Amino acid sequence: MRLLAWNIRQGGGSRLTGIMAAIARHDADVLVLSEYRGGDSADRLRTALHACGYRYVTRLVPPPHRTGVLIAARRRFAERGPVCPNVAEPWRLVDADFGGLRVTGVYMPNLKIKVPYWQTLVDACALRATGDAVAIGDFNTCRAYVDEPGAIDGTAYFMDSMDAIGFRDLWRHRYPDGREFSWYSHRGNGFRIDHAFLSPTLAERAGVVRYSHEERLAGLSDHSMLLLDLSKRNPRRLPPPGSRLPLPQSGGGLGRGSPFQESSTP
Repeated sequence: MRLLAWNIRQGGGSRLTGIMAAIARHDADVLVLSEYRGGDSADRLRTALHACGYRYVTRLVPPPHRTGVLIAARRRFAERGPVCPNVAEPWRLVDADFGGLRVTGVYMPNLKIKVPYWQTLVDACALRATGDAVAIGDFNTCRAYVDEPGAIDGTAYFMDSMDAIGFRDLWRHRYPDGREFSWYSHRGNGFRIDHAFLSPTLAERAGVVRYSHEERLAGLSDHSMLLLDLSKRNPRRLPPPGSRLPLPQSGGGLGRGSPFQESSTP
């Protein structure tokens, strides 16, 4: 099973055709699309996904002009709804079951607003640590001097909380000294804020985990894709991070603002 996680920067306008073509190229079984915008954009995206073979999508839709996360797949799955209905925007953390695998789609808000979402996620994952579970998407969170050049993000300790309950940030687990960024600020600073956290048993048998930067560099989104292969086979030996495509030196495909500053988008 291949999972594709991507912040599509709302994704319902003129970029939609290109977004769908990029998704089709990677031939994923399950999509986790964050910054999924409600209203007409949601309708257009869901129609496009259906035409591309992703006939099954989560029913939880953000209100118009708000953004959340969408899970889509080629086969039926059991939708479990929001991880916690009591957070301000429950459509940012969404659960789905694929057989014995629990997939949590993630789209964290910015700054300290994300704290209750993180708390909710850590509590939920603690109960899932003995099974097969993955939390994947845009966490808007990174470790100082490891996933970012400086120390801007004040909520990185939640990533350590996930590690403490046994969930592995799989890319970092594979590449402890790796440097690869999935989003760039308007100043050209890179941040790795898109992650896949896997339960212990799932992490042991996970396949390839990698970023695809081509789509960001082409302007289809301001985020790189995160691709994760899950199988019963032993993990393959991987090339060094960033070897598929060179990392931009001047912040190509820049975003609209820092994930650690208030966004201009509601």
